[in-house]
Amino acid sequence: MTALTDIQKALNAIRRITQQEAEAVRLEALALMAGVIADEAKDIEKRREPKPQRSTAQKIKPPPIPSSNQRQPQQTTQTTQVDEPELPNLKPQQPVPSQ
Repeated sequence: MTALTDIQKALNAIRRITQQEAEAVRLEALALMAGVIADEAKDIEKRREPKPQRSTAQKIKPPPIPSSNQRQPQQTTQTTQVDEPELPNLKPQQPVPSQ
């Protein structure tokens, strides 16, 4: 507890010195001490806050490759052929020689 004892002695010395000074000097000394106290409190709060955990990249598993014995049976699809109407032959034709 020597740290606390040293702080108490320092505060008593500040009090002795400031009691002999004008009000403005006393207020300035109090403002300096308040600033130090605020900085210390912020430092302590920062240490108490839980550190945000880094999000690690999630590994994506590749899709399973089906083995040959686990293969799904192939479904046979039947396609019906639609009969298209026959179009007349529109290609040029050679005239038939007359006899």
